Amino acid sequence: MKEVARGDRWVKLISLSLLVGLWYAVALLPAKSVFPPPHVVLLYLIEDVQSWAIWSHLLATLSRIFFGFSLAMAVAVPAGILLGFSGLAQRLFGTWVLIGLMTPSLVFIILVYTSMGLNDIAAVVAAAMTVIPVLVVNIWENAKAVDSKLVQMARVFNLSTLKIVRQIVLPQLAPPLLASARFGLGLVWKMVLFVELLGRSNGIGYQIEYYYQLFNMGRVLEYTVFFVGIMLIIEVVILGGIEHRLFRWRPAARLG
Repeated sequence: MKEVARGDRWVKLISLSLLVGLWYAVALLPAKSVFPPPHVVLLYLIEDVQSWAIWSHLLATLSRIFFGFSLAMAVAVPAGILLGFSGLAQRLFGTWVLIGLMTPSLVFIILVYTSMGLNDIAAVVAAAMTVIPVLVVNIWENAKAVDSKLVQMARVFNLSTLKIVRQIVLPQLAPPLLASARFGLGLVWKMVLFVELLGRSNGIGYQIEYYYQLFNMGRVLEYTVFFVGIMLIIEVVILGGIEHRLFRWRPAARLG
C-alpha cells in the first residue's frame, strides 16, 4: 500500500510539473507579454499575501460560499429525496427542476439582484439558486436507487416516515450525498465569483474583474491561483478527510 501511495504522489507531482511546463510554454507564445509566466505570478502572490487586502477579499468570498452552499444543500437535499420517492412530487415539480436546469445562470443572478438589490444576501441567494437544480437532479437520481424492498419492509413493521428516512434512506444516501456536497461546493464557489464580478465591491471575483479591466493578467492569474489553491485545500484536506473517516470501512476501488 505504501508503494502504491508513493507511486500516486509521483504521478501527481509529474502531472503538476507538466501543467506548470505548459503554462510556461503558453507564456512564450504571444509576441507581447500578455500572459505572464508562473514565476511572475508567484512574485505577485508573495507580495500580496503579506498584506491584509487579499485576505479580506478571501474572507468575504468564503463567507458567501459558506452561506450559499448551506442554502443550496438545505433546499436540494429534501427536494431531491422527495422527488426520488414521491410520484406525485415528480409530476408536480419535475418540470420545475428541468426549467431550472435549462435557465442560464446569468438570468437567475439578474433576477435576484434586480428584486433584492446589490447586497450580500442577494449574492448568496443568487449563487445558491444557480446550483440548486443541478444538485436536486443529482440527489433525485440517487434517491431512486435506494433499495425499495427495505422501505416496503419498514412499512410492514409500521415504522413512521421519519424513522424510515433517518434509519433506511439516509444511510443508503450518505455516500452520494457527500459526493453531491463536494460537487455542489465546486459549483457554488464558481458561481460566487461570477456573482461578485457582476454586483459586489469586494471579494475574489470582484478583484479578478477589477484587474481584468486594467488588463493586468498577472494580477488576474494571481488571484485565480490563490483562490483555486485555497479551494483545493478545502476540497482535498477537509471534505476528503471527512469522506475518508466516514467511509473508511468501504474497500477502495482502484482502476488499472
